[in-house]
Amino acid sequence: MTIPAGCRGPGRYAEAVRRRRARGIEGIESLEPGERVLATADGPDGPVTATTRRLVLPTGTSLAWTAIETAGWDRAESVLTVAEVPVTTPKGRRHRLRLDRPGRLTDVVREQVTASVVISRRMPVDGARGVRVTGRRTPDDELIWSVQLDAGIDIDDPATRARVDEAVALVRSEVE
Repeated sequence: MTIPAGCRGPGRYAEAVRRRRARGIEGIESLEPGERVLATADGPDGPVTATTRRLVLPTGTSLAWTAIETAGWDRAESVLTVAEVPVTTPKGRRHRLRLDRPGRLTDVVREQVTASVVISRRMPVDGARGVRVTGRRTPDDELIWSVQLDAGIDIDDPATRARVDEAVALVRSEVE
């Protein structure tokens, strides 16, 4: 086998092969160092690809596993539904992805989303109302925290805000 010019030296050939493979997968511009493709499936809107770091949608949008709250497979409709972690609204954005033959993709998505969650606790804040505090681990071993407020929680109220902050600190202390 001939090593392409400019790819000679430790690790360079592997990097060139990795880039070439990434270009061959529709919707993925390139893979990050150490990132691998785990599964891919075609749908009428294009391919959906799962890597060790993210899910790549047919639109080219990449969702880190830590940015996905839930994912579910509807076998009857052949639809993978992916819900993003809510950032500024009570519900995160949802993606409905029709797949022709899902293969291992649905199992890989479920495994990656589940594996990213380190802790998830519902904590009371105001009577029956509360918050869900979730810590997710990135592939770089960083913890990312999200807080979902129940309807009716007034985060602008200083006393409520203090109770929410206390609940978050309590959950974080369990793992940090």
